[in-house]
Amino acid sequence: MSHNTLSRVVWRVSLPIIFVEATETLDHLIDTIFLARVGVTELGAIAVADSILFLFLVAPLALVDAIQILTARRAGQRRPEAVGAAFNQGFVVVLLVCLASTIALKLFSPVVAAWFVESDAVGAAVNGYLQIDAYSIALTGATFAYGALLISLGKTRVLVPATIILVASDVVLNYVFIFGNFGYPALGMRGAAVGSVGAELLTVIFLTVYVWRRLDRRYGLFHFHKFERRVPILWGRLSAPIAVQRFLEDLRWFLFFLIFERVSAQALAIANIVYTCYIVFCVPMTGFSETACSMVSRFVGKNREHWIGGVLRKAIGGAIIATAPFIVVALLAPQWLLAVFSAEPGLLEESSASLRVVALAMLMAIPGHMWFVAVLGTGDTAASLGIEFVLTLTMLGITYFSAIHLGWPVAFAWVSLPISWLIGLTISYGWVKSGFWKRLEI
Repeated sequence: MSHNTLSRVVWRVSLPIIFVEATETLDHLIDTIFLARVGVTELGAIAVADSILFLFLVAPLALVDAIQILTARRAGQRRPEAVGAAFNQGFVVVLLVCLASTIALKLFSPVVAAWFVESDAVGAAVNGYLQIDAYSIALTGATFAYGALLISLGKTRVLVPATIILVASDVVLNYVFIFGNFGYPALGMRGAAVGSVGAELLTVIFLTVYVWRRLDRRYGLFHFHKFERRVPILWGRLSAPIAVQRFLEDLRWFLFFLIFERVSAQALAIANIVYTCYIVFCVPMTGFSETACSMVSRFVGKNREHWIGGVLRKAIGGAIIATAPFIVVALLAPQWLLAVFSAEPGLLEESSASLRVVALAMLMAIPGHMWFVAVLGTGDTAASLGIEFVLTLTMLGITYFSAIHLGWPVAFAWVSLPISWLIGLTISYGWVKSGFWKRLEI
């Protein structure tokens, strides 16, 4: 494969993935924009609520990552029946784990809100939101499982209309239920949860119909002929470290927001505004990284490890090009991006400095994240877990020291982001180049 061909493949596969990877980001963005018009308490509370929700999505999405690694590896080995077997068994397990996570969140969200959130108003808003949005866990798990399969097979174009359906329905439902339009009651933050559940449901229905009717019958999707005992063993080996890794990543942001919740409601609202901009900046990076992860796994399956460096260079370049407009606007005119939240003028002014820090941090986060997912693509999930642990300790340590111990403005806490990714890039690059991951058999 020539370098030009490789570049075209990376772009062709990544662009549709950007849409599906944007789903959770756009959901949080839409909620934040609408809730900024409700109040400062709700604007900060949605950050804590989504962080808790992501913690309960850790186990299902770790299994989804394992499905993607396995199906991509089997596709690289040209074994369509094995692709279907891995997906079928994995899909059922994902749904069962989602059911358990839903029950757990319904039971424990009042406890979590009471224990970890100091403000009674924020705690009540968080619990009210989670009691409804808990029902979206199974829908999210199914959506990402379908996405993992389609990414592994390189059939990503359908993810574009799927994302459009999710975003459009989320906007309409939020408008109706948050503010109480068209005769419906104004539910505030709970209305945002209703919108999320409804949007996820419509998206799952669309993807289910597509996978059922359009994918090649050779895969045997949704047909359970036999149970392969080796597949669950591989899931366990792959998903357990991924689950802990995802838990650390989501816990990192949960604790990050709790640090600012202890400073003030305004500091928490600022942190959420900047975080929302950050995850929007990360959408292209995440799309290209999913492509890089699958392609690394496929090349390893074909014994073509020498292509890993080329894939990552193309993915890093593509992500930087796609993210550059956001970076430029954030540096030169941050108020253009922040104005969309329409929060109090003081919040927007204090958010500008933090947004500039985050924009510059993307230049370190993109290569750091690409080399990090390359470690994951090799199947060495234990190594990726160790790297995630280092990232979490670094970021939280700097944030706590600057915001609580020194009492510095919010912008100084965001400096922890580029520093942690610099460390992550160094470790990930060294690990991939070392070849230690070749000791594994998948």
